[in-house]
Amino acid sequence: MPGRRSVAAGVWFARGAAHDPASLAGCTHLLEHLTLRRCGDRDRRSLARLVDRLGGDVDAWTSSELMGVSVQTTRDALDDALDLLVDAVAAPTFDPRDVELERRVIQAELELVEDDPAELVEETLLEAAWGRHPLARPVIGTAASLARLKPSIMRRHHANLMRPGRVVASVAGDVEITEVEARLRRLPLGLAPAPPRLPPLRWCAHHRRAGRQLGDQVHARLAFPAVAAADSQAPAFSVLSRLLGVGSSSRLFQRLREEEGLTYDIWSGLVLRHLGGLLEVGWACAGEVFPEVWRLVREELQRLPQTVEPEEVEVAKEGLARGLEMDAESPSGLCSLDVSELLQRGRPFDLDAAVAETMAVTPEGVRDLAERHLRLERMASAICGPENLALQVA
Repeated sequence: MPGRRSVAAGVWFARGAAHDPASLAGCTHLLEHLTLRRCGDRDRRSLARLVDRLGGDVDAWTSSELMGVSVQTTRDALDDALDLLVDAVAAPTFDPRDVELERRVIQAELELVEDDPAELVEETLLEAAWGRHPLARPVIGTAASLARLKPSIMRRHHANLMRPGRVVASVAGDVEITEVEARLRRLPLGLAPAPPRLPPLRWCAHHRRAGRQLGDQVHARLAFPAVAAADSQAPAFSVLSRLLGVGSSSRLFQRLREEEGLTYDIWSGLVLRHLGGLLEVGWACAGEVFPEVWRLVREELQRLPQTVEPEEVEVAKEGLARGLEMDAESPSGLCSLDVSELLQRGRPFDLDAAVAETMAVTPEGVRDLAERHLRLERMASAICGPENLALQVA
């Protein structure tokens, strides 16, 4: 990206929470916390100062399939940024005090999730859709699994991740390849990364109630089966999701928010993984209006396959294509797009090809997907609401 003053870089492990042993669930997430605790020869204060000097936009994160550390800064600080990335990934701390401190932090994070109905219902939805599959497992693990994560276990887990074929790096900006390669030479980047095997996904279509909710609000999530991230129908699913509940012109937002005023926000989204995916619909509303909200959502889901309009498909396609173009102009966005394309399809990201795939989606294709996938009998759901309110969406 010649001429840019900003740069972005990231290092990813092609392993995530779903690949943790069940008894040690959350170990990859704990490792993520340790990467920016102390690393290399930097103590906590010097690391914090370096992060702030770089602009403060240094992050680490864990998903079900990946763990990564990323940085955004300016071109003149690229050497420091890459050195930090390599140290964070290759030489994190395993000091017993640091492991114990970050384990306590994650325990507090776990308690926050359990007290947050929106977070709780999201986790419950994955279990309702995918059962006990590793992809439905909470990223941060459980209190019991966290208690098992000793420094020796974390050190072995890190060594297992730091093997060729499990690490990928991406750098975007006005950079010299030879300079980048020199800075990343300590990473095992010799082999193309490949995700490990997981059990096949089985769609469950269960209906679950999540925990307790002391307030009057009801948090609801619905899920319908979708496709894997690399599937050729993924662009059509993105269009379907967008016209259903993404943006101010989407059907659910127009009906429930703009016409009826029954909820502040209602939306749809895609969760696409290597093995499969789901299309999600979510909202929160007052308990007394929930039956009416659910009736209208059900009505929109049932009528969509018969009423797909060419104009709304074009609106969705144009929005998606322009979003891709804007992401590809951002160094951090380009890094993420490139790594996702590499891990999902084994090829570099090509903006023109991605836009062409999106613009090739037809109203007939969207209608066919809606007819086959937005079926109430195949729906999974999760609800979190007041204890004294009887809720049923099945």
